[in-house]
Amino acid sequence: MWQPRIGITWDPGKRGKSVIRINGGVFNARTPGLDLASSRSTNGSVGQTIFRASLFNGFGLTPPPFPDLISDAGSSNPDHPQVYVFDKNFGNPRTYAWSATFEQQLVPSLKAYVSFNYAKGVHLQQFINRNDPVFGSPWAAGLGADGKNGIDSSPGSGLTTLESSAKSLFRGLSVGMVKQYTRRFQFQWNYQFSYDYSDDDNERDPFSYRYVTPANLKPEYNYSDRDQRHRLNAFAVWEAPWGLEIAPRFSAHSAQPVSAANRVLPDGTIIKRNTLRKDNAFTSLDFRVARNFKFSERFTLQGAIDTFNLFNSKNLKKPEVTGLLFNFDGTLQSGLGDPRQAQLGVKLIF
Repeated sequence: MWQPRIGITWDPGKRGKSVIRINGGVFNARTPGLDLASSRSTNGSVGQTIFRASLFNGFGLTPPPFPDLISDAGSSNPDHPQVYVFDKNFGNPRTYAWSATFEQQLVPSLKAYVSFNYAKGVHLQQFINRNDPVFGSPWAAGLGADGKNGIDSSPGSGLTTLESSAKSLFRGLSVGMVKQYTRRFQFQWNYQFSYDYSDDDNERDPFSYRYVTPANLKPEYNYSDRDQRHRLNAFAVWEAPWGLEIAPRFSAHSAQPVSAANRVLPDGTIIKRNTLRKDNAFTSLDFRVARNFKFSERFTLQGAIDTFNLFNSKNLKKPEVTGLLFNFDGTLQSGLGDPRQAQLGVKLIF
């Protein structure tokens, strides 16, 4: 994992009021441990699923009485199992990234900047069924008279191969201003306009395939699940008269993409992945007003009022790509956003 990097800083005016920063490098990443688990256990021999249910009594699936275990759990031979393997040319993810920034002092304590960021990802993980019927299910027949040791040939199972053939591309332009704390006031804001592309965002879910067909992955290269065209953040702190401290904060971003429900048209054409947008755009204005009551050199009592989502934006939470049951993409919350809220607080500083 050789990772060369370089950075250059240049003051073109030689007056200490403007600066150009250019940096770039190669960044390697680890492979998530969950990607290793199935290939070690579900190899067609060690791992298998034995199902019993009383609703199928009489069909050879009657469960044993409690507390007995299934008697043949360790001796039965797998019947066309699902198998997980690594591609022999698998490699860890790698990113080639560079950025260029120009900063200019406008007045003392106030600067503006513009920045461009580029990141090209290669060797990204991708789960592909290489025993899919579209390939003729070459490993489904098996050996011996019964052929049960062949691999499952269904589209949703089969020979799940972890490959490093996916790719991504991020390009973002950012502008902003920063005012350092002077005269009891500071603020900062930044806006980013970006495009984020990829052909597979599945980093750690070995139980689902994200493509329409493994025989044609070109329609999968489109907006990434992470893509958000616009992002804006701003905050300020003002020590107002009468000992008041006022601190507003605003954050907003546009919606994330989502794929059409049925991506295959009647003529067989495949719609690109993530061509639509979710209803999860976000805006929130938070506001804080605080006042300090100083009793001595050692003790200060602070009272504060905090308001969140002042405009009561709906801010629907829908970051997930797959269903929430057995979700592996890191979704913690989904559904209704947080409404307008306010809180009162008292803090003793000593």
